[in-house]
Amino acid sequence: MISKQITFSEDGDVAYGRVKDFCNRDNFTNAVIEQHYQEVCIVENIRIEPCISTLEGIGAEMIIPLSSTDAAVEYYFVADVSEIGIAGIEKE
Repeated sequence: MISKQITFSEDGDVAYGRVKDFCNRDNFTNAVIEQHYQEVCIVENIRIEPCISTLEGIGAEMIIPLSSTDAAVEYYFVADVSEIGIAGIEKE
């Protein structure tokens, strides 16, 4: 089975996954746990939100038509992730 792509925030405490890539919340949760830096984690506060993604970025304080950017607006699962260490042992 091919694992669906999960994107983590810079500090790893938020996980994102495109809704259309997952069958349901449980499928998303399992993918987060599998891909979370090989540590045991808790996935909670799962919600679906519209998100904007871009590789080129958009400058601050600018007004630009979306059609002039590489920005994509899609629905994502968004979840809070808490690392609990290896085998349930708290990391210091």
